Amino acid sequence: MKDDMPSEPAFSQLPLKVKGSLIRRDDIVEDSVEVLGALTARGSITTTRLKISGECSVANACVARQVKNLGSLRVRSLQAEEIRSSGYLSATQGTETGFFYAEGAVRMKMLTARNSIEIRLGNACSIDEMSAGGEISVLLSSTPFSFLMGPLRKMNCCTITGTTIKLERTTANLVCGEDVTIGPGCIIQELHYSKSLTVDSKSKVKKVVFLPDREAT
Repeated sequence: MKDDMPSEPAFSQLPLKVKGSLIRRDDIVEDSVEVLGALTARGSITTTRLKISGECSVANACVARQVKNLGSLRVRSLQAEEIRSSGYLSATQGTETGFFYAEGAVRMKMLTARNSIEIRLGNACSIDEMSAGGEISVLLSSTPFSFLMGPLRKMNCCTITGTTIKLERTTANLVCGEDVTIGPGCIIQELHYSKSLTVDSKSKVKKVVFLPDREAT
């Protein structure tokens, strides 16, 4: 993922603010996009700041520096320097970012972060492949009323890859990291680690593989 936005996008001077219901069939290129109502984009969105308080559906790619989702955001693919979501976030293809934080429901095929991924489980989440250059943490949310979701507060993954990994209520086929902490409520089929491993007594890890750090050998 490149650090910069696409070269010299032709941003308009006025921000796009959607209060009612809007359907756009052309590609949207705006300095900022704020959705308070409902926006259906048949093409793509390129912007500096995307803020969703209502509902937004993007048929193709969404590229932004900052994404803040408080409502419902559905995209085909998502690329941003920073993504924060406390609503519903869905991406049918890849999501690339520098930093990712979510506290609502997440449905993704692939999530890649250069730095870190932090997910607070307040709802059911599913990410096929999740990887980060730094820390990955999937922990229970402590926000008011999140406990009402009960057993729905869990993460389902195929693979999780990072350096420092902390997991709760997570089901995964493969977890790979250096320092790995498996908290309560996890079911892991296979786990690879190179430095340290802690597994809660209320979790199950079926296969553990220790891979020594190459720099130490």
